[in-house]
Amino acid sequence: MSPDTTAQEARPIVLKVLLRGRHLQSYRAFCREYDKVAEKVDKSLRGSFPSKAQFYRWLSGELVGLPYADHCRILEAMLPGWQAEQLFGPHEGGIEFVPEPPQTRAETPAQESPPQRIHTEGARAAPGNQVGEEFALAVPRAEFGDSTIDVFSLPNPQPGRLLDLNWETFGLGIERLGNQIKNLGSRLDVDICFGINEAGLVMATFLSSSRFSRCPIGYLRCNKVRGGIELDDASVFPEAKDHPTIVLCDFEVKHSDAIGYLEKQVRARYPTADLYFAVFGAMTKGDDPRAYSFDDLAGVHNLRKADFSAIFIAATMSPPGIEPPLELR
Repeated sequence: MSPDTTAQEARPIVLKVLLRGRHLQSYRAFCREYDKVAEKVDKSLRGSFPSKAQFYRWLSGELVGLPYADHCRILEAMLPGWQAEQLFGPHEGGIEFVPEPPQTRAETPAQESPPQRIHTEGARAAPGNQVGEEFALAVPRAEFGDSTIDVFSLPNPQPGRLLDLNWETFGLGIERLGNQIKNLGSRLDVDICFGINEAGLVMATFLSSSRFSRCPIGYLRCNKVRGGIELDDASVFPEAKDHPTIVLCDFEVKHSDAIGYLEKQVRARYPTADLYFAVFGAMTKGDDPRAYSFDDLAGVHNLRKADFSAIFIAATMSPPGIEPPLELR
């Protein structure tokens, strides 16, 4: 069944009826019109149309709140006379009847301020308007098989460009990792928390303080070399007891086997260690920022091969990836 033929057909939202009336109900036709309007409104917004999955979520009537502010600007310019709040409201008439825009703007008393618009795509989209859909994801866990964790997606309003995270989103991701660790099912007594490069070090510092009783913090500084990466001499390996519990913290996982290389380096120094892995963002294989299963992740083969006791993931994103605040490396 296509996204356009759901139970929502009986009570569609206004946007769906208007796009149907203008023959823009297909994703390709909508994107062409979106770019045409963006060219007039703000040329920097060309190509920032929603992903296919986002577009059909808009039409389903199940969106929580409103799309991002730039999307609302383009929609209001595309459909003059309509406000975004009205476009995403339910349509009471027949599906073939194209309504006229209501005259709400003229009726608004001059002394009243217009209602504040809250732009969210998903229940937790408030922080910086960067967070998309939240979902449950089953990830490998050594002790009792797969474990389900709560993850959020990071939709990119400008496909083809890195998504620059703000501090709110970065903090929310670290908080999400902490909650996943807290709800592992048993207390995780960690002996060393390693940060991979600077962004991972920030993550390790917060997690060590909030979840691991201020355990020692290690540092894995990586240099890019032809064919992969190598450890810098500035890396720090704290002393540990026998059979230590170690958590590796990384900012993102893509296609490369960098995590496999680092896992081997850590096991070489702590051969009896029990290793866990916490990553802020895991890249998906396609254009959809959401992963519908663990196998949808670009680095799934490398993550499985590393044989971690458990994996924690805050968010998923589509290529080309994400950038941490201040471009931490």
